[in-house]
Amino acid sequence: MSESCIQHIETYWKLRTNAANRLFRESKYEEALLIYEEALYRAEVLNNHPSNAVALGIPFMQVFAISCNNIAFTYEEMGHAEKGKKMLERVVYYFLSLAKGESAYRNKIQNELKRAVLTYKEFADRNDISLSNQKNMLARVQACLQVELPV
Repeated sequence: MSESCIQHIETYWKLRTNAANRLFRESKYEEALLIYEEALYRAEVLNNHPSNAVALGIPFMQVFAISCNNIAFTYEEMGHAEKGKKMLERVVYYFLSLAKGESAYRNKIQNELKRAVLTYKEFADRNDISLSNQKNMLARVQACLQVELPV
């Protein structure tokens, strides 16, 4: 994909995310959700072209995480915590999949994974997600990374 296409996708992602943020602040959650989902689609496209994104300085990993987090928090405001939890799990699994591969960005991926786990934990605590679900998630992360994590 050409550099101009990648830049256009990032620009469109920013525009859609900002528009959805405005709607979210106005408590127009259903409208915001639709636009956040459009932005997520653009984030997924950027993830399909990581070398192009990196060459242009586009933080494609963070773009994906932000998109999923926005959707999760919108679901939370709409009273659909379970759907929000699934979006945050998606972010954790995304970074786990990146962490398994050989990557020049291993430290960045691990830092983003820690942030994703913390976001998941805070969301789970706020929304009374069962402790067993939280422990299962942390156990999967720990098994993948072969590190100790606090429960």
